[in-house]
Amino acid sequence: MAQRPKPPRLRIVKVRLSGHPDDVAAVADRIAQEFTASTPSPAYPNRHDPGIVRVYLEVDPR
Repeated sequence: MAQRPKPPRLRIVKVRLSGHPDDVAAVADRIAQEFTASTPSPAYPNRHDPGIVRVYLEVDPR
């Protein structure tokens, strides 16, 4: 019996941005303009860096 072809693998790059909130938002916007990207996560404050946040998103590199 013939085997079914495998479905194409998803090629997702997981990205963490860390910096000042305005800078992180600007870079996330630029990434979304250039690539297909998920909606960024909420901004999480860094524990040891006051005023610095981190945001997570998933990007399709194609």
